[in-house]
Amino acid sequence: MTLRHALTLCALSAGIAAAPECLHAQRAAPAAATVRWRTSVRADALIDRNVGAQLAVGLAIPTQYNVRLALDVGAGGVRRVDDWRATGRVDLLARWLSDPFRQSTWGVNAGGGVGVRFEDARDARVVAIVTVGLEGASDGRWVPGVELGLGDGLRVGVTMRRASARRR
Repeated sequence: MTLRHALTLCALSAGIAAAPECLHAQRAAPAAATVRWRTSVRADALIDRNVGAQLAVGLAIPTQYNVRLALDVGAGGVRRVDDWRATGRVDLLARWLSDPFRQSTWGVNAGGGVGVRFEDARDARVVAIVTVGLEGASDGRWVPGVELGLGDGLRVGVTMRRASARRR
């Protein structure tokens, strides 16, 4: 699959995931004004045949009361044979939230989506991604979390997402 096909697939997935929010915004315009993008930062350990690490930044927007659509962009490196190689990724994920209104201290989330992986001299490749995560209590500004994911290997991440006043 070429990079053009991968980017087209990501754009199509984003459109499908955002469609419910667009329809809702047309029916209830005042509620749409409260929908805000949330930023996040994360550090991930990548484990396949070799071990690597990446730092990433992301944007997320609620598309349903218990679903967030997230776009993450990351860069880092992976150890291959005797040297380190540069890596990068672009992920588009939909995450389901078990506790969208922060009624308990901890909230579980599960997600899925697609990603494009880049590595030094290799062609870009598209991967399917599934994740499960746990978010902690907010300090009013940030929400800490941990996440375990599969997609081109195992990914273990630590996340910090900007907090919302009343939602997870």
